[in-house]
Amino acid sequence: MKPLIVGVDPGSTSAVAAVDLDGEIELLESGKNFPPRDIIQRVIKVGKPVVVASDKGKTPSKVEKIANSVGARIFEPKEDLSSDRKKELGKGANSHELDAVASAVNARRQLQRDIRKIRKYNAELDKPLDEIAVKIFKDEPVRAQEDKKTGSKENKVREAREDSEEDIEKQRLEKKVENLEEHVQSLKSELGEKNRRINALERKIEEMNEEDREEILENREIKKREATIRDKNRKIEDLESKILDAAVREQQYRKALRRIFEEDHDIVPLVGDDVERVPEKAITGDYDVLEKLQKRGSEIHHIEDVEGVELRDFVVVDELPDNTNFESIINEYRDKR
Repeated sequence: MKPLIVGVDPGSTSAVAAVDLDGEIELLESGKNFPPRDIIQRVIKVGKPVVVASDKGKTPSKVEKIANSVGARIFEPKEDLSSDRKKELGKGANSHELDAVASAVNARRQLQRDIRKIRKYNAELDKPLDEIAVKIFKDEPVRAQEDKKTGSKENKVREAREDSEEDIEKQRLEKKVENLEEHVQSLKSELGEKNRRINALERKIEEMNEEDREEILENREIKKREATIRDKNRKIEDLESKILDAAVREQQYRKALRRIFEEDHDIVPLVGDDVERVPEKAITGDYDVLEKLQKRGSEIHHIEDVEGVELRDFVVVDELPDNTNFESIINEYRDKR
């Protein structure tokens, strides 16, 4: 059966949503007098519930009852999901369905570490995916002799260290995205204030009759105001450009986050003209740097030859191209020059 992460919005009008481990919605339904028995029947028709969640920091009794009935793990967010967060994550025909979808999607995002383990074991073992998912989410050993195998302790220590490193990188990138979002909001607020001032000035000019306007247009004060408006327009254009750049950076960081935590990847440094201290693997946008480092035997790639997401100092790539034939690449580059 397909493992499902279930979100429930309890109440006089209840809603249930179920997503699979890839985030695809498998069930979305709401209605009045929607008892737990009916909700469970709807869910088990489409898959195996392995996690049940709500949008509350403290799980409601109805949600807890459903989770216990199907033997699923209860997921609780650190705090109640805000309205803005639920609008960002959810969807549906009404507010109850939106809350249910947001609960399930939020739980799936927070459980990515466990989902990666499920997929890893599924590739290694001849066991049903839902059976593996139940054991992982309940923190039970997946292999029958897993705890007795030699070196299992070392493997657990290594996995814990890898998870910790991933969490640190995730927090760093999420903080960058958060800072960009705050900067965009600040720029939008500043732009709105300037637009209000400009509109106020334009309304004052429009309120003047034609005769007064001809007289005042010759006045130095009006010319000064027109100069002020032109200056503000220039600043507005600069702000709009900054907002656009910030939005592009935000999309890049979000795309990088998705690749880091949902797919296999490499995070490779992006180097400039400093060729004295270069890591084992690197990417550059400078052909001169490329040639110098390839002569030294470094594993260096040009940004145009790499499929990935470019950040400020790094590139998140799925796989680096084969770049072992350095001599042919250098000759090709010289021919182009």
